[in-house]
Amino acid sequence: MIEILKSNPELLIEYTDPIEGFKGWLAIDSLVHQICAGGLRVQKGLSKECIIDLAATMSLKMRISGIRADGAKSGIDYDPNSPGKKEALLRFIKAIRPYVMERYSMGPDLNTKMAELDEVTSKLAIPSIKMAVARAQGLPLPSFLDRYKVLDQTVGFSRLGNLRSGFGVSSACLGTMEFLNIEYPDAKVAIQGFGGLGAAAAYSLYSSKVNIIAIADHEKCLISTDGKSLDINLLVEESKNGLIPQVETNGVYLDRDAIYDVNCDVFVPAAIENVINSDNALDLPYRAIVCGANLAISLEAEKLLNDRGVIVIPDLVAGAGGSLSMDGLFGPVETPTALDVLDHVDQKMRFIVQRVLKRCREENLTPREGALKICEEAELYPDAKPYGPFI
Repeated sequence: MIEILKSNPELLIEYTDPIEGFKGWLAIDSLVHQICAGGLRVQKGLSKECIIDLAATMSLKMRISGIRADGAKSGIDYDPNSPGKKEALLRFIKAIRPYVMERYSMGPDLNTKMAELDEVTSKLAIPSIKMAVARAQGLPLPSFLDRYKVLDQTVGFSRLGNLRSGFGVSSACLGTMEFLNIEYPDAKVAIQGFGGLGAAAAYSLYSSKVNIIAIADHEKCLISTDGKSLDINLLVEESKNGLIPQVETNGVYLDRDAIYDVNCDVFVPAAIENVINSDNALDLPYRAIVCGANLAISLEAEKLLNDRGVIVIPDLVAGAGGSLSMDGLFGPVETPTALDVLDHVDQKMRFIVQRVLKRCREENLTPREGALKICEEAELYPDAKPYGPFI
């Protein structure tokens, strides 16, 4: 059953599964604009409070990106490795179907993929998990679906739909390096997480000639032994289920926590929340941290890092690649190609990072403070289309 709860978000729906008893939530942070957007995750131990926080972060991503939409997030407290996952998703999405059709632009998140969600929603007569965008953009269904198919175009090792968020994290890293005057061939990056987000970020950075000297999954860490980049093309090709494959490489396999001892220019947390906290923030040997994963750094740890002079690009900035890709897909007059969408993400993300960091330097702010100021100054347009130039 569904119960609408009163809480900080303007709308919070709590779901109790009638068969297995697990909980699920849809949080819509604000109802100002025509649509809200955010991913659906499957996570054992997921809480209502986490979903609420993630929805609020999504609103900030919209504001800093200049997108006229609000934030949302959904998810179920469920083991993603359970054989009942698909049916559990089906029942949950069926419960929130009216919102998916009219207001909630759903996307993939932790332990979900776009193709997986589309497969589930097709059984519920939902043409697309982004169906709410068609109404808000004023697109006839055939035109909307033509654009939506662009997400299936292959770029490199994966589909655009799987690559776009990690590509945005990569562009945030490049923008940070440019601000620090680090040349790409000399840059060294470590990435925590090798699922959809981490693998896409690693692949995109590697394609830009950045040295990926360490990566970690939830089991182990692979660290370069010669200071040169790991072969990311080989690793993403052989990887399954977000795990680093066991291959012949110029690296050594160690315990997963060894990633936190790697001396590098930029560290990218790209998996779960709170991997950097007050217990390890004082010892991390990084010049900058670019938060791909939502809520990857606790606020206490972020303060400790800022005090040490470590630049921390918050998740509300670096994690906006998925939102920017929707702007690049649905904003143009003509249907873009996958490469057009990625070019839009790259240009916008680098601009946003540079804008935030310059604001920080001019006003003596932390990156989070600078980003939040920009969000506070963003104008709201309740009746406007979410994507494209404001008319």
